[in-house]
Amino acid sequence: MKQIAATNNYESMVVLSSKCSQAELLDIAYQYAQQLKKLGALSISVVSRGRRDLAYTVNKEKTGYFIEMYFNSSPNILSIFQTKLKLDKNVLRSLVTNLDKN
Repeated sequence: MKQIAATNNYESMVVLSSKCSQAELLDIAYQYAQQLKKLGALSISVVSRGRRDLAYTVNKEKTGYFIEMYFNSSPNILSIFQTKLKLDKNVLRSLVTNLDKN
């Protein structure tokens, strides 16, 4: 009998370069949601928090677009998803947090 891996609820905050246009921002957010879906994540929710000032300059940028994602998945896919975020040239910073802290 195949054992089903336990799933957790996660929150991901992604800061994108302010050089992106609104159309590119929506496209990038949609692509991340599709990547999560392909990896097996469930209950994916994407919220744009808009353009905000950064606390310190990152890659010579003082502002960035914040995208917040909520999803439910197994811990196994996190490393794959985080690698995809690191390789994206539009991503200034990213953070994935487990919401199911016991």
